Amino acid sequence: MISIAISNATLVLGAKAIFRGLNWEIQHDQRIGLIGPNGAGKSSLFKLIVGEHTPEPGGNIVRARGVTVGYLSQHPELEPSETAFESALAGNPRYAEVHAQLLEVESRLGEPAVYENPKSLEKALTLHETLLEQYAAFGGDSYPERVRDLLLVLGVPESDLPKPLAVLSGGQKKLVGLARLLLLRPAVLMLDEPDNHLDLPGKAYLERLIQDYPGAVVIISHDRYLLDAVVTHIAEIEDGKLTTFTGNYTDYIIDKEQRLARQEELFQIQQ
Repeated sequence: MISIAISNATLVLGAKAIFRGLNWEIQHDQRIGLIGPNGAGKSSLFKLIVGEHTPEPGGNIVRARGVTVGYLSQHPELEPSETAFESALAGNPRYAEVHAQLLEVESRLGEPAVYENPKSLEKALTLHETLLEQYAAFGGDSYPERVRDLLLVLGVPESDLPKPLAVLSGGQKKLVGLARLLLLRPAVLMLDEPDNHLDLPGKAYLERLIQDYPGAVVIISHDRYLLDAVVTHIAEIEDGKLTTFTGNYTDYIIDKEQRLARQEELFQIQQ
């Protein structure tokens, strides 16, 4: 199933055309490494998909019904007055909504107008059961502890959790942004160099997460080992064009070398 389809997309920033007539389909179960030289347009393509950039007339970006997209930029924009823990905890606003609704329903169940009316009581109990299931899916009362553990495993020191984001480094802010995104669990996860500030345990955690992620993942990374370990496809941007390959980074390198060798052989024959 196609989660995102890009057709005939041309992106012009200032006086420079980043790419022209780009076509790309992201399937719901693919793990894609997006590669290319610096300045080729990898981050710009991410921003085009999430709506921060707009394609020239004639280009289209279509998401399948119900598909959500989560984007981790190189420099996440977070509320500087919030602490690292508060910002991560707010990463999935649905948790707070469900918790508030659950408290409200539980309060209503104690009202005579509800528990003395069979229809109202049945309706309230059904809603309460649904909310309890959703709340449990988040981890219930242990959700804050789950958020804390995630920050720690990604490499945010425990001593930094109560500090405002304004005093943290850019690398620590990126880790908080990554935690927020992982808690949200969108259908398509787009990660722009997420491993830049991770220590070895954090990289190992990210590797396992991408391998097991129940959706599509597109990752920009210069770590060849990570790409070999997690991706099923490679998408290369070069000279304004996108080319896709099946396999990991090593498969891509072998395929590209073979194609270049064939092109050189044909050139020599023509000469």
